Amino acid sequence: MKRILVLVGALLLCAGIVMATRYSKQPAGSATVNMMEAPATAATPLPRQPTRFGINLSTPAYWSDERAFMNLAAGGSWRSIRGGWHEMDPQRIDRNGTITSLQPGEQAALSLTRPPRSRAADLAIRCRFDGTGTVNGVAMISPKATPGQLDFIWRSDIKTVHFRIDATDPADPIRNIDCREADADRKAVFDPAFVDGLRAYKSVRFMDWMQSNVNQAGDWERRTLPTATIQANPQGVAVEHMVLLANLAKVDPWFVMPWRADAAYLENFARYVHGHLDPSLTAYVEMGNEIWNLDFAAARDALAEGQRAGLGTRDEARMRRYAQRATEAFVVWEKVYAKDRRRLVRVLSGQNAWPELILYALDYKDTAAHVDALASAPYFGQTLLEPAPADTADLTPLFPRLTGSIDSTFGAARRFKQIADGRGLRFVGYEGGQHVTYRGPDKTLMARLQRDPRMGDSFRAYLDAWDKDFGDLLLIYHSTSPIGTTMDFGIAEYSGQPLAETPKRKALLDAIAATKR
Repeated sequence: MKRILVLVGALLLCAGIVMATRYSKQPAGSATVNMMEAPATAATPLPRQPTRFGINLSTPAYWSDERAFMNLAAGGSWRSIRGGWHEMDPQRIDRNGTITSLQPGEQAALSLTRPPRSRAADLAIRCRFDGTGTVNGVAMISPKATPGQLDFIWRSDIKTVHFRIDATDPADPIRNIDCREADADRKAVFDPAFVDGLRAYKSVRFMDWMQSNVNQAGDWERRTLPTATIQANPQGVAVEHMVLLANLAKVDPWFVMPWRADAAYLENFARYVHGHLDPSLTAYVEMGNEIWNLDFAAARDALAEGQRAGLGTRDEARMRRYAQRATEAFVVWEKVYAKDRRRLVRVLSGQNAWPELILYALDYKDTAAHVDALASAPYFGQTLLEPAPADTADLTPLFPRLTGSIDSTFGAARRFKQIADGRGLRFVGYEGGQHVTYRGPDKTLMARLQRDPRMGDSFRAYLDAWDKDFGDLLLIYHSTSPIGTTMDFGIAEYSGQPLAETPKRKALLDAIAATKR
């Protein structure tokens, strides 16, 4: 991060990228793949569904370099400045994202998402707020504070700036901070360019918007409100905003319900979606993200809960507990959508590299009766750079191997589809794309690989193969993020990046155009 505290910002960026990409989709090393079991009563496979592509949205945090909200503070996070920069104690931030008081000698700084126009030229920004106190900025050019307002210039060579509170009245704290271009529509919730960019997709998955992997949400009384300044928080983005975005972009929303969601949360969430989602759109819903993946807290919760309930061995206990929680959630949504079931798709997800694992959940009691689709994450290229090659100067030998890995990825996916077909269910991809992982010393390799036009060729071959072999819905992971040194998932590096510089995004948009038949 280029600002007065470069090191702090850089660490924040790295931490954010790790949060988004730290896990692997490869099969568990100790797993034994069982022979596929047939259902007690085989169903007729569904007719081939039209090929459609969607996208997983990146976390709407400032470090993702994706500008979703018009309010640049929506993706921010607070830092305490007192003898250095420190994480702000979450207990000092209310559910609206307000710092209610400062300690003696303390300042509070809120990071802002970079507006795309600032990359081309200096940009006038106006922050408005309520409350009594003294405000200023970090890395702002020519800041000018007046009651309830802070104007400044975002210089084109600066990546991150902060809205800083130097003093605040506990009885009337600085709050409801809204920063956007001085000439922007003050009522717009989302950046119009962001909304326009989503219109090409069939569906968007809100897993990262809902902070599914943080595993803290699930209490309706503590949920993020649409009026909250900060939307990128552990409780996830307000459901009102997710539904609004789906309606504006005309895309089917895919919700990943918090593992710890109680009955009230599930019902209130489902009722809001049913009552406010455009009737022409379909709601996809799944319970938790990757309960098969013990890298995530929800999966570890499922394992512990399943073992306490005596649901079987380690894998059986985890997946059967997943079946229980998924069924609980789906039953709630079924009741809400009782007269409108065509607008609801209930999704059960499993590990692409180990299709038979899903049977522990799917065949548990009456789980299958509450499921419309099975899903996996058919990534390709996981082992391309494992072990790390000694010579990374020439990328040419890598791309035939990268494209060649598609066959093994889809070989496993075909087994998954056979399971779905045997039960009369759809097979879809909840995540997908390239998953190249590198752990060598060349800090430039990942960027060179991801930006190479031949990456687009491999991506295009992957999407073509999905269309040929499967059809139905595949959601790529994910929309936007800076390229890391160990892996990268973003199909763009930042909002507003020229299409010619994004080979993966161009390949995806080309595939979408080709499959609109």
